[in-house]
Amino acid sequence: MKISKYLGRWILVALVGSPVTLAAQSTASSGITGDSTRTSQMDPHAMPPVFKMSPGVMQELDTVETALAMVPADPLLKGDPFGFITRPSDKGVSWLEENSRLRLGATYTVINQYATETPPDVRHDQVSGRLDFNGNLAVYDGESTSGSIGLLVRSGTNIGMSQQFNLSDEMGSGVFLNSLQGGGEQRPITLNILYWRQDFLHKRLSIYVGKVHPNQYIGLSLYNDDETTQFLNGVDNGNLTVPYAGAFAGGAAVEYQFTPHLYLHSVAVDTVGQPQDGIATLVDKKYFEATELGWFSGKPGSGFQSLRLAFWRDDTKDLGSGFGVGFGFDHEYRNGWAPFGRIGFATDTGGLIKRADALGITNIRPFGRQGDMFGVAMNYTEPNHSGRHHESLFETFYRLRLTNSIEVGPDLEVSIHPTYAAKAYTSLLPSARMRIIF
Repeated sequence: MKISKYLGRWILVALVGSPVTLAAQSTASSGITGDSTRTSQMDPHAMPPVFKMSPGVMQELDTVETALAMVPADPLLKGDPFGFITRPSDKGVSWLEENSRLRLGATYTVINQYATETPPDVRHDQVSGRLDFNGNLAVYDGESTSGSIGLLVRSGTNIGMSQQFNLSDEMGSGVFLNSLQGGGEQRPITLNILYWRQDFLHKRLSIYVGKVHPNQYIGLSLYNDDETTQFLNGVDNGNLTVPYAGAFAGGAAVEYQFTPHLYLHSVAVDTVGQPQDGIATLVDKKYFEATELGWFSGKPGSGFQSLRLAFWRDDTKDLGSGFGVGFGFDHEYRNGWAPFGRIGFATDTGGLIKRADALGITNIRPFGRQGDMFGVAMNYTEPNHSGRHHESLFETFYRLRLTNSIEVGPDLEVSIHPTYAAKAYTSLLPSARMRIIF
């Protein structure tokens, strides 16, 4: 009891500066957030609608969300320094879901990252935060058809330094050492996702039109695809040989569930637009198209398995046209261990990475705790002609669900020969990450 009180006081002191930071940012979200009493384990990218699930064949992501909704947060400490905010918020969210079929969620993720080695005159550390807000409105839910609107808004800022600074870019990495920021400068507010989802055939067929995120449909892993709670690096947040999998741009996607286990996903997006842009660049007629054939079995938390094979092509404004293929797998055992892997090959044009390999393992119940997660992975990438080095990256993390609304944990990356560095070198990047769930 004394230890719990001490830890509760310590985390409260550590978070004294958070309200000031939060007040300076706009709301946004990175996964299915919402109720802080739920687990954040293995969140897909976009919040699902409040629909009555059909008793027959269900879409893969709908199956996943239904299973995850049953997993409790399992916090280490029963007290919660943000309980005075999250408890009313949870009640309000539940009321909206029941009465308006509107689902809302928000998270704020803070990371302090340090690099032991950097190029000359480049600072070694970066502190940043990302606020994520997402929502979904079920417009109607009919006998065999339904319609909904999905939304994701993000706000990223550096804390105590220029908003243009990006440690990963300055180090010359080609794999995004901090996917919370990605590449380039911080963006104070972006509309990442805004789409209409139209369901047919009792939700076996879904069509998305608007501003979409290809990785929601292509190459999505439940164990290494969420930078707020899992691995930070870009290779473990999508196959980097699929150049626009991480984009947020105007386009459309289709999901069709052939059988309870076999599905087909296709997506097409604009390659010119950015998260901070609208959809006006669709008229440039530069597109990325991809199709994935996948198989899954079981449910997250009780032996989920997945196999994915994707093919893609693109036309770009600056990198020419290209094509490629990617494969990924996840295999969760009932003891909580889940090995995973990705591999991808691409042409020298159309993208920046020609080959990417990732192999690792996670534990979704370390020490029997449902709210925690452990992971370790090793990655290798081969760039196109513009890169200087083949980059390798090792990463391991532990995520502790401290309270209902707070996750904390260490992360360690080892960057070996950053892709675009003038001189090959190796750097260790220890990080401390915290996520607040509203």
